[in-house]
Amino acid sequence: MRAVRPSAAVPRRVDARRNREAILRAADEAFSEDADIALDEVARRAGLGRATVYRHFPDRTALALAVAGHHLAGLKNLVRDKESFRELLRTVLAMQARRRPLVRLFRELPERSRRQYTHALISLLRPAFERAQRDGSVRADLEPADLALLFEMHEAALAAGPAPQEPAERLVRVFLDGLAGARDPVADD
Repeated sequence: MRAVRPSAAVPRRVDARRNREAILRAADEAFSEDADIALDEVARRAGLGRATVYRHFPDRTALALAVAGHHLAGLKNLVRDKESFRELLRTVLAMQARRRPLVRLFRELPERSRRQYTHALISLLRPAFERAQRDGSVRADLEPADLALLFEMHEAALAAGPAPQEPAERLVRVFLDGLAGARDPVADD
């Protein structure tokens, strides 16, 4: 049996990581345009062979989940950097608005997969959410689980029809302002 030198194995792993990153970048770009993008087109955009893409991702759903995971990892870095909850939520809602085809693909996934992703997203946002509640910038009567409803409301508004970027940004501000800690108008009655 021929021994494999460690240095010979390392370049393949580095190449595999580099290829995977190229695929994810190309897929992210493609999914911002069309949810029905073929993996062959992703391979072309990544500058890789079709077999390389299929070796990493057996189908479009697996690729979409990986792209979403990649975005979650980026969000995790923002959480680690102690971004404000408002900025984190703005990032999530803006991504939801910009990646319409990817969101559509996600909505076609089984309920369990969608719930897992939403749970992971809310878990990631929870520490910043709780910090914001403690400092009074998020209403005390909200729970992190309420974010799922916010995401659904945002989705319904986005799905209602094509909206120019400015109204989408205004909607994000309305949501963010609605979460803000303020005096309770009902208590004033």
